[in-house]
Amino acid sequence: MTEVKTYYYTDGNTVRQVEQPLPDRHTREREIREERERKRRQARRKAQAAMRRKRVYSMYIVSVAVALVGLFVGYINLTNSITTHMDNISALEQNISDLKASNSATESRIASATNLGDIKTVAINEMGMVYANADQIVYYDMDSSDYMNQYHNIP
Repeated sequence: MTEVKTYYYTDGNTVRQVEQPLPDRHTREREIREERERKRRQARRKAQAAMRRKRVYSMYIVSVAVALVGLFVGYINLTNSITTHMDNISALEQNISDLKASNSATESRIASATNLGDIKTVAINEMGMVYANADQIVYYDMDSSDYMNQYHNIP
């Protein structure tokens, strides 16, 4: 005797009944094996797809890490460059300060070494210079700036 399985389905507003014989033992075992094999293949495909996704994600993480390392190295290099430039600027400012101090000391030494009386004596006795008369003196007005370009001799 064959086993029969009854299926019910609706067709419009009518319920229909279909009876199908159940497969024999060998057919059922073969279908079960085929179903297991299909599930195994499907699981293998899912595992391979997951592995591909993990590989892509890993490559993404590695590329982001490399980019961050590059940014940090660039930042450190830039910071080092700025520090070096600041040290150079500080050394140059110190050099300017030393030169200004030296220049000021030299000017004061020259000012103290020159005696106006000696200059007057040398000018009159050795050079033959004399004081200017009142008609030889010409006065001119200067602008407020302390800089002047002279293009011709002053009369």
